[in-house]
Formats: sequence, structure tokens, C-alpha cells
Amino acid sequence: MPEGGIQVELGGDDDRGRSSSGPDGGKALWLLIGLGLGFALSFLLSSSVGQLAVGEGGPTTTSTLAPAAGTGTAIPGFPDGLNILVSPGEGRALEVLTWPQQGEPFYRSVPLGDIDLAGTAHFDASGQFLAATTSTPNGFVLRSGRPNTFGVVASGITSFAWHDSDFADLAWSKVEDDEFQIWVSEDAGPGELVAQMIGIGDVVSAFGDWGFAIEERTGGAGISSPFRTHILAPNGELRGVIDGWVVASHGSGLLLVENMDELRVVTGDAPEDGIEIRETELTGVVVGGEFSPSGDRFAVTGLDGVSVVNLETLNVTNHSIRAGSDSLSWSSDGRFLLVSAFRGVAVLDTRSGRITSILDSETTRAVAATPIGGP
Repeated sequence: MPEGGIQVELGGDDDRGRSSSGPDGGKALWLLIGLGLGFALSFLLSSSVGQLAVGEGGPTTTSTLAPAAGTGTAIPGFPDGLNILVSPGEGRALEVLTWPQQGEPFYRSVPLGDIDLAGTAHFDASGQFLAATTSTPNGFVLRSGRPNTFGVVASGITSFAWHDSDFADLAWSKVEDDEFQIWVSEDAGPGELVAQMIGIGDVVSAFGDWGFAIEERTGGAGISSPFRTHILAPNGELRGVIDGWVVASHGSGLLLVENMDELRVVTGDAPEDGIEIRETELTGVVVGGEFSPSGDRFAVTGLDGVSVVNLETLNVTNHSIRAGSDSLSWSSDGRFLLVSAFRGVAVLDTRSGRITSILDSETTRAVAATPIGGP
């Protein structure tokens, strides 16, 4: 990995938006703004979804939105099925919809009720387990499991993060008596306290074999960064402190960090080092992100679209896909990128640039690819 800083210029004001896998107020505010703007513009944009290749001397190409695929229509070359969290309507329980390559989709109700914008929901690395938070007068409640075995894992939490490569392993944070605590559960079961400390953060934003990313707000005017992240080893030992918040992590130890309208890719072992990405432009404020299975690319979603960055060639492609949440998922072969849109799911073929919209009648909250026959 080359050394030096990464610099991906994003446009915009400082501290406009952020994302973690936890119920943070800043994330909720910007998701709310994004959702409001998106609903107002979604119909205007639905007929003109394109692709723009950006890079140093890179070519410009365009692509058009493919006709909406029916519920049982296969997408050419797509190797997986999908699990999709949908909101069927106000006052009704959330449902997980399974979209197969053939046949009709299968719905499973999740005994959760609706998730307000302060909460969040994500599938694990296998796409089979779901975790979600809901707000109560006593704080956030974390529920997790397969959709048919969904249950309460913890209450009074501040955030949660799935393991970036192991299936069904979940970390979450709590603050008790000014002490920050990290809990971990295996197979979405009861948790175990693995670390506790005072005054270093309030959000666990990423979790993997490399350790934990613990994020805190710095606050105040004239600061160098609105967020600071502590990188901890699995045993809780501090490995380093970096400015910004962790958007995504990969099982190899790669961390994608956003800070003051710049992106860097670092490693959990050496968070001070990074990869440079020069003269690129993304699609606005970063809300969420995901590394490809092999770790050679990452995708980020913002209020204005979705960007894919190739870490080997440093090429960037921007796509006018208006996401409805911060949920992204790659297909198991790394060819397709799945985006939870305001209505349905946008499936981007990263080889051809073709974008297919499926299940346009559904309001989606999270999406995950699930290999046919199970992981």
C-alpha cells in the first residue's frame, strides 16, 4: 500500500453529514434532509439516471436506466438473491422481502414496528441477519437476528456495527456513569463486555478482526475536525487516533475515513498512513459506504448520487442514483453494486454501467446480496 495522505475532494460545508452504523443525531438530521429532498425530486430524476466517469484525463461515458425489472425477473449476470428491508406503510410492521432470480418475492414480517430516522438498520456480512435500533424514552433498543428469530439484544445503546467479514457478529456501545463501554455478541446472541474506558468516544463506527473504530464529536468553532476516531486493537489497546469518522471497513484491515470533505483509506494497523487519490470529485456529502468483497474498490453514497472508486487505477465513476438510506451492498462476485433507493433497489453493473431498477413500488430501508444457496 503506498504511503501518504488520500485526498478526495468532496464539496460542501464542514460537518454537513456523516454516517455510522449507530443512531447518531448528526446522521439522522442529514438523512432526514436527504430523504425530504429526495422524495421531492425522485420523480424528476427517475427518467434520467446516468453515469459520469471522472478522473485525471478519464473518459466521460453515459448510461441509461434499464426498464424496471419485475418481481421475478432475473438481472443478466447477477449471481445472488436479495434481502431487502421494506416499509409497507405507516402503522405496519417492517418486512424483509426476499427477491429471488425466479418466482415471486417472499415477505417476512419483522416484529419491530417502524424505524424512525434516529434509528438505523443494516444486514450483516452474509445478508442473512438484520440489526436495527428504535428509540424509546429510555434510549435506543437494539434488536437483531434472522427475520424469523428477531429479538432484543440490548437497550440504552449509543451505536452498533456488524463485523466487516464474520457473519452475525455484532458490536455495540453504551455509556454508563461517563464510562464508554464496548460490547460484542456472537451469532447475534447475548453480548459480552470487552472494553471500557472514560472520555474517548460515544460511537462504535466499525468492527473487524483488526479491532474497533471508536468515534467522538470534538465540537466547538475553529476546530481541525468535527470528529475524531480512536482505533483500538481487539483487546482494547489504543493503536492510534485519526481525525474524521470511519465510513466503512474491510476484513483486510482497510478503513475508509471521511474528514472535512476529504476521504482517506488507511489500515487499522497503521492509521497514520494512507493511499492518495487525487483530482477526483464525488457526488456530494458522504452518508454511507462499502468496500467491494476483494477490497480493490469502494462505493460511497451521498445526497446527490453514488460514487465508485477503484483503488488500483484511482478512477472514479459517479452515478445519479438517489439513495434512500445509507445502505449499500456488493454482489458476491464484486460485479454489481446494490443501492437502497427511495423506491425499490438500484442495481448497478459496474462492468457496463447499466443501472436496473427493481421493486419500484417498495420503500426500502436496507439491502443485502445473499448468495444463492446461502453463504
